[in-house]
Amino acid sequence: MKLQTESLIVSVLIILAGIGALEIGFSSSILEIVAGVFASNALNLGNLSWLDFLSNLGLLGLMFFAGLETDPELMRKHLYKSLFIGFCSYFFPLISIFYVTHYILDYSFEASVLIGIALSTTSLALVYPLLKEKRILRLPAGQILLAGAMVVDISSMLTMSFLFEGINIYNLLFSVALLLLLVRLPKWGEKLFDRYAKNNIEFKTRFIIVMLIGLGFLSETVHINEAVLAFTTGIFFAEFMKKDFVTERKIKALIFGFLAPFFFFKAGYSVKLSVISPKVIFLSLFLGTIAFVTKYIGTVYATANLFRGAVYKLAGLFFNLRLTFGIVASLFGLKAGIIDEETYVSLLLIIVATSLISSIISNRLPREVEEDILSEIFKI
Repeated sequence: MKLQTESLIVSVLIILAGIGALEIGFSSSILEIVAGVFASNALNLGNLSWLDFLSNLGLLGLMFFAGLETDPELMRKHLYKSLFIGFCSYFFPLISIFYVTHYILDYSFEASVLIGIALSTTSLALVYPLLKEKRILRLPAGQILLAGAMVVDISSMLTMSFLFEGINIYNLLFSVALLLLLVRLPKWGEKLFDRYAKNNIEFKTRFIIVMLIGLGFLSETVHINEAVLAFTTGIFFAEFMKKDFVTERKIKALIFGFLAPFFFFKAGYSVKLSVISPKVIFLSLFLGTIAFVTKYIGTVYATANLFRGAVYKLAGLFFNLRLTFGIVASLFGLKAGIIDEETYVSLLLIIVATSLISSIISNRLPREVEEDILSEIFKI
């Protein structure tokens, strides 16, 4: 099938997903994942290698903008609360899933750890847009939950790096140098923007896009999850971008209107239903239930001690949104021969299904949940 035909079909499906989200009041990101699953299994579109670049750039842009909308002062103020939420939400399901897969399902130690990591993640890429859609991102509750989700992502990244890739002096030194670069990058960018202020080539937008592409390269070099790296970069740029609302709106339109939908579509497109077998169904139902319940319990335990009312119910659902690093960990396990293809498909089905279920339930929660959040009545 020609490239033009493939790109047209994908674009139409993404637009239909957006229209459906507006009509039924659902998260567009979830419906874009469903559209990807449909395209992958009902249509013969081929490999779609061109989609990889756009989806990766969409992830980086989404996380960069999430960093822009964080409040560093508020995050520092509630650092320990965010750490507590993140650790409870990550390690409780990780330990539970490891025990079940290793001692009951008889998986190897490495496979059990990898499965635990993949199913214990929380996707910043999904939590961020839902917090934004619920209009609570800029409230203290939203900032704490976003920071907690970042802690989960960082914890999963560090666990994966330590157990499977190793940590050496080279990576540590490179990470320190990268941190120093991120501190200076906004200042350098500001000087360039001032120099080329009067132009018709959208220099600021180009600079940020090139920077995001560079982050994708750096993440592979230093073995840092690209979503976390882009999110951190956005935090460094937050103060500078507040001075330029025009550029911020342009970047927002480019990311949410064009790039991010390709990322969510690609996540669904990676799910191949043709390899479903009794083993896949059993693993999906069994491990999926354990992953969802333990994740919910761990998050509710942490947030019930911080939030009043029914807010903790929403937090338990939000932290069950898995995607980015869960897929990354699953794909790594398959390529490294740690897990087989059936286990890989089971993990992808669980990641997508738990995200769908969490999103559906959060949209159907009683109205008092939103009232509790919007009133900002919580124990902080």
